[in-house]
Amino acid sequence: MSPELAHQLTKLDPVVLGERIRAARVAAGLTQPELAGTDASVAYISRIESGQRRPGTDLLQVLAGRLGVTVDFLAHGEGWEDASRLELLLDHAELSLAGGEGENALALAREALGSPGLQAVAGGITRARYLEASALDRVGDPAAVPAFQALLGQAADSGIRLKVATSLCSIWREAGQFERAIAVAQTQLGAESEDALGTEEGIRLAVTLAAALFVSGRTDEAAELCDRAIAESERLSSPVARASAYWNASYFRADSGDVAGALPLAKRALHLLENSERMRDVGSLRTQLSAIMLRTDPPRLEEAREQLRLADMELEWSQASPGERARNQLVNAQAMLVAGEAEAAKEKMLGVVETYSDTEPLIAVHALTLLGQTAWLFGEHEEAQQWYRRAIATLTGVGADREAAQVWFEIGTLSAQAGLVAESADAFRRAAVSAGLTSRLPVINTPPVTSPRTTPVHAPAGRMPVINTPPVTSPRTTPAQSPTGMV
Repeated sequence: MSPELAHQLTKLDPVVLGERIRAARVAAGLTQPELAGTDASVAYISRIESGQRRPGTDLLQVLAGRLGVTVDFLAHGEGWEDASRLELLLDHAELSLAGGEGENALALAREALGSPGLQAVAGGITRARYLEASALDRVGDPAAVPAFQALLGQAADSGIRLKVATSLCSIWREAGQFERAIAVAQTQLGAESEDALGTEEGIRLAVTLAAALFVSGRTDEAAELCDRAIAESERLSSPVARASAYWNASYFRADSGDVAGALPLAKRALHLLENSERMRDVGSLRTQLSAIMLRTDPPRLEEAREQLRLADMELEWSQASPGERARNQLVNAQAMLVAGEAEAAKEKMLGVVETYSDTEPLIAVHALTLLGQTAWLFGEHEEAQQWYRRAIATLTGVGADREAAQVWFEIGTLSAQAGLVAESADAFRRAAVSAGLTSRLPVINTPPVTSPRTTPVHAPAGRMPVINTPPVTSPRTTPAQSPTGMV
């Protein structure tokens, strides 16, 4: 007997259950002694039929066998077949969602919600509402947020609440609303029991919160929380929970420059996810793994390109989001550069800029700066300056957070290298503002023009690859000397 059916039986009025058992006994032509057999007394069967006693699940299964009916019938009455159909409908919606078929999942969830018989399915309404909100999120409908918020306050099931909080945290983090993302996750984790972090749903919420903390600049808190999530995930048998913890830990290490430490964590996460139905997540993880492989010394080019080939198919099949597709195309362009395919890489980067400048501006900025680096590499300095100026213009419209600060710092370094002194100074200033830094120094008047300390100082590079200038005789297919940074 499923946990859902057992739960439904505990909620069923004993009088209603007794009436169904009596009706089934009469229809089967059995007497009470015949129904009781050696498993119960006749008096106990009489009390069950009058609603004075509720049979245990083991006895109920025995009685259902003698009556020639199913336990589902005794639990749901004549509507048990419709309840089974609706449960199957929700199962299909869940599978569609896991496979990236958001529109189909939304239609199935709404069909279930429109069926009166859903009330007879234990937890069916909450499950259907969660699937509806998740499908809205998958198709990019802003109605997903109020749907999740309503469900967060109504759901009685702890697992559903944790899932809802994870979804809201992820949505707000990707929208740059880091305080809201952090607040909803911390509030929900604090409201649950102490062992919530030791569940699959709790671990996924914890690592989603860690990502929001990390992007907002609270890196120490993020690392500590992720380490706790990894420790808890090792005690679970759930591969998805463990993969989530390893995936985020890999991202944190790669972003901080620890490529050697990030690579085995990403590989472990991919191994755990590959046998799951989360094709979209697998494709995104392969993209991240490829970016890390391109940053190793020497770059693991062939391995990275094979992972990208598989990721292309998985993201296509699973209806990936624009951000996931943009990141994948950018890493493909990076792989082309490392392989010496400069013209193909440029075409790919231009495609990213043209397609995603409005929806994924940060990724478009990465593509623009990479175009500038490539042009500078081949001595096309004026073209490089134009790409950097476009990158600056695009990044100006992006909110201030840790990622924006990092990109501003990189553009400042590249602009200084390209001789764009004013642009470089402005980029470094914006990097500081995005990181939350303000000046505590007193205002000092500008020194005379003859001062020997007026020579600008070029700041060191951040995550950017160091692309060495090729020989003058180098053709356009000369490979870059080191891979690009992670998306």
